[in-house]
Amino acid sequence: MPIFYPPVDFDEPPRIEKGGDLAEWTVLEALRSLDRAWRVFHGIEWRSVSKYGEQIGEADLILFHPDLGILVAEIKSGGVRLEGGVWFHVNPHDDSSDLPMKMSPFGQARRSHFHFLTRLKNTPLGRGILNDTAFTHTAWFPDFEWTGALPPDFPSGAFLLDSRHLSNPEKHLRNILTQSHPDAKPWTQREADILIRSIAPEVYLTPPLGGVLGAIRERLLRMTEGQIRALGILRTMKRLLVEGCAGSGKTLLAVRLAHDHLQQGKRVLFTCFNKNLAIHLATEFEGYENIDVINFHELVRVKCEQSRIPYEVPADRELLPDFFRNSCPDLLMQATERDAVRYDTIIVDEGLDFLETWWIALEGLGVEDCSFYAFYDTQQAIFTEKAEWQPPFSCEPIRLEMNVRNTRPVGQLANRLGGLNEEHLYAVNDGPEPVTVSYETVAEQVERVREIIQELIGRRKVAPEEIVVLSPYKHTSDRVGLQRLAEENPKLFCTEMVRCADGRVRVGTIQSFKGLEADVVILCGVDGNLPACKPANLYVGASRARSMLYLLNTVKNVDTYNK
Repeated sequence: MPIFYPPVDFDEPPRIEKGGDLAEWTVLEALRSLDRAWRVFHGIEWRSVSKYGEQIGEADLILFHPDLGILVAEIKSGGVRLEGGVWFHVNPHDDSSDLPMKMSPFGQARRSHFHFLTRLKNTPLGRGILNDTAFTHTAWFPDFEWTGALPPDFPSGAFLLDSRHLSNPEKHLRNILTQSHPDAKPWTQREADILIRSIAPEVYLTPPLGGVLGAIRERLLRMTEGQIRALGILRTMKRLLVEGCAGSGKTLLAVRLAHDHLQQGKRVLFTCFNKNLAIHLATEFEGYENIDVINFHELVRVKCEQSRIPYEVPADRELLPDFFRNSCPDLLMQATERDAVRYDTIIVDEGLDFLETWWIALEGLGVEDCSFYAFYDTQQAIFTEKAEWQPPFSCEPIRLEMNVRNTRPVGQLANRLGGLNEEHLYAVNDGPEPVTVSYETVAEQVERVREIIQELIGRRKVAPEEIVVLSPYKHTSDRVGLQRLAEENPKLFCTEMVRCADGRVRVGTIQSFKGLEADVVILCGVDGNLPACKPANLYVGASRARSMLYLLNTVKNVDTYNK
């Protein structure tokens, strides 16, 4: 069977509303017997503009064979009458209602023929194959057998097709094209592709993803009424817990609150667990003197240095967890006893990462009756055990219900990865659907990551700095294999999560990007091995994406993560 443009579903015929539709369908069914080398273009509407103005037409059929050439055909339904050089369309049920045609069927085919000839001459075909191939036109009367005299605009009887030619159309089509140009040269595949794109181009145009994501980002940045109400309560309370899902704007509120207290002349400590988040937050307060924005362990080191207390990180890796969990809060309390600097306000973001002894140490840094605020999400327990966590003080938390970071499609997949059944409200309900990609080998995963990034930066016009590649493992791990990719493309990839120049894609761990966000997240290395791929970790990683999320997981876990 030939290839039809547009495609034809012969198992479900179209609705026939007039005789012309039936005649065209009859011809198309007959053309099914052609071999696959033929291309059948049908119902091709066209327009042209010249010094004579605009012309509009339709080619019922354009038939192409790479060994023969091009034939344009007008399909005429019902009966016809030719009298005194005038063509009439005959109604078989009422001879008195014959209608004169503005143009003969052959003339209509000729009109479309020359339109497409002119169009194709403006392509590379005009300097080559068009001069060495058949390009002609004819008319086809599928409803009757022509028995009258041959009209003068038909060069021979071979050029007139009727009901007799429905049973073996290929023989007759070849005859027409061969008579038109007996020495036609074969078309190359490239020439055939140019012809197809000129008559039936494939067009896939969407707004660049980069622009779509930018618009979504602007919508997400607008504070919800619930956040504004929460900020109003924060301004009146000296101590408060704020609980919210990933993307509910906890960090945004914490930053606004810190600005409020600075404007009141208060000295503020803004701390968190993640070093990269602290670096990012510090940019929000450049030029302010009465605020320290610093992650907890760096705070301990700085305070020890200022108080001349040794801060010695163990060389033995097995001793590191105990040092950072238990020794550091003790060191901070010792340093506080020697340091006169106290804070009027203490703000903690990502509070679920803080242990009970850390809260006690932080409390010692505040003035008497200091303001204390903690922001947290009970589902983001990747550095602590959720069951063991205790808030810094007893208080009924304010709960933020609206997700203002993730679009609904991204947020819902993040919830599934985290094993959460609860449904959140979303500030933006639309947006691109997350894309899941399975792989068998690490090398295959790296190639998929490369292809996704090329597609995003190239055709979809996403800024590289708005793309982050995250994994439960370091990029140097054999489980993800991203080290070589980053090293081979230093101008495109950056392993700094915050201090990364524009024009580069960030590559790092989920843990290092906790509390941060980007328009697009490519979450890879999801192989089901615990604890790196535990639900809380994947929830954190996926929820970093504002608008677009790619999930790359091993084939063996495709059912686990693609439900």
